[in-house]
Amino acid sequence: MSKALDDLIEILRPIRKEEDFYRGAASSGDGADGTYGGHFLGQATAAALATVDDDRSVHSIHAYFLRAGQPGQPIDYAVDRLRDGRSFSARRVTASQHGKTAFEMIASITADTVGEVIEAVIPADFDQLPNPESLPRYLELMAAQDPLPFSAEWALRPHGIDVRVVNAPWSPNGPSAEQGIRMWIRADGNVPEDPKLHAAMLAYQSDESVADNVLIPFGLTWSSPGVFFVSLDHAMWFHRPIDMNQWHFVEQRPLVAARGRGVACGYVWSQDRKLVASFNQEALMRFE
Repeated sequence: MSKALDDLIEILRPIRKEEDFYRGAASSGDGADGTYGGHFLGQATAAALATVDDDRSVHSIHAYFLRAGQPGQPIDYAVDRLRDGRSFSARRVTASQHGKTAFEMIASITADTVGEVIEAVIPADFDQLPNPESLPRYLELMAAQDPLPFSAEWALRPHGIDVRVVNAPWSPNGPSAEQGIRMWIRADGNVPEDPKLHAAMLAYQSDESVADNVLIPFGLTWSSPGVFFVSLDHAMWFHRPIDMNQWHFVEQRPLVAARGRGVACGYVWSQDRKLVASFNQEALMRFE
């Protein structure tokens, strides 16, 4: 297991201070003045799941980024038990620093059930995708960029997730046909067999580049001069259990931009062609 993965697992295991109150490790190396949004998503998901029995798993989260978090400062998570039914539980998670709310999330959690299945349509080129291990690691890809598309503090450090980019403005293949970012992901090492931890890790990773997709049609990135760009909200659905020790393909693309806001969508596929999760994110866009 890599040190970066050890650090990520520590991040995704907030410490219980009292009933329904948890303290999460501070973020670092975010490459921005605010906390990486996935840090909130992953820790809030972990805090919500810590309040339910092990036979229940998260099936959706809906979150709002209310203030920029402060990197280097721990984050407090208060969990409100909205409902516990026979099949579903609901939790509101409020994240704060120094008494100010920075993030709120509703998580819906369910007991495992069996039902009818409709399989999603896989990407048309799924069977022609490059083997993930034939692609450079994210750090190697970023080190070859001149100039860097992101802050060096973010781009040139390991993150605990092994990311192999298939399509992006900063990859040799460029963006996808839908002007999106696509990649293979898995843990950078072996994650313990803890379904709650794997779900929190996917929530953490889901914020890594989804909003970037709405900048691609404009030829811009977060670090482009004159760009003010901040995530507003994030919604995610877990259709099947996720095993972060296995490679998964993440397909992302821009959906719409209007009235100073942009929405992008993402889909997570297992290697056996199953849709594991899907997510959307909206971002505020200001260009000078």
